[in-house]
Amino acid sequence: MLNDRTTAFYFTILMFIVFLGIFGPMLAPYDVLTTHYDDNGNIMRAEPPSLAHPLGTTHAGYDVLSRVLVGAQPTVLTGLIGGGMILTIGTTIGITAGYVGGRTETVLMRFTDFVYGVPLIPFAIVLITFMGVGFLSSIVVIGLILWRGAARVIRAQTMQVKQYPFVKVAKATGASTPRIIVKHILPNVAPMAIFFLAMGVGYAIVLQAGLTFLGVADPFVPSWGVMIRNAFDSGYMASAPWWSITPGLLIGITVLSTFMFGRGYEDLISEDGASAEAETVTA
Repeated sequence: MLNDRTTAFYFTILMFIVFLGIFGPMLAPYDVLTTHYDDNGNIMRAEPPSLAHPLGTTHAGYDVLSRVLVGAQPTVLTGLIGGGMILTIGTTIGITAGYVGGRTETVLMRFTDFVYGVPLIPFAIVLITFMGVGFLSSIVVIGLILWRGAARVIRAQTMQVKQYPFVKVAKATGASTPRIIVKHILPNVAPMAIFFLAMGVGYAIVLQAGLTFLGVADPFVPSWGVMIRNAFDSGYMASAPWWSITPGLLIGITVLSTFMFGRGYEDLISEDGASAEAETVTA
């Protein structure tokens, strides 16, 4: 179990990443498409870090720091939108299947099993082929397939929560299904839903970077994944490591922080929820 300080630490990192996503383009010292030249008029091709270019330059003479700052925005958007889709689809299917039960549950869970059997990367390639390579199409692919784990876990939690005394009392007093779900079920599955949101953000960022590396994501959106792909395509991965190491580290730090914050938040809220549940039952 994570303590409050650890959770707060990773939350601070995530807020810093979000800050970069919002203000990164404004903080970039140069335009991402500006080619830089040395005093002799030669392109500063794959130059190592310096005072003028703290993270070095690319093979085309672009400033790496500027591209990292500008690339934070599409990377963060990918994580938030993709994670939001995973949360929405997974929570909706999980709660509906767990609370309604019967044929509805059977149909929804068989569909979830089917999605589990769909290979992620081939499905992404086929779907993007039909939708067209683009920033939004890669996010849609992420949301359409990564909700499956959330649906299963939230369904199990919903089945447990609906056996609580206060839920049975609400049903006995004539409360409608939507009211019970909103007032009693959703608050009790929220900790796990938030965990899957945090995990979804990390998964979305990693998958988008993977799709970019495979060449099936938009290469013109200057995300961190695109930076790594460009470094690989240019053949400068080894000779100019500063080009790919920084975006790679940022992706890794972001994914680790989302996971650790999600686990910490789940632990903290679960403790509060257990206390609240005990008070409700006693009352």
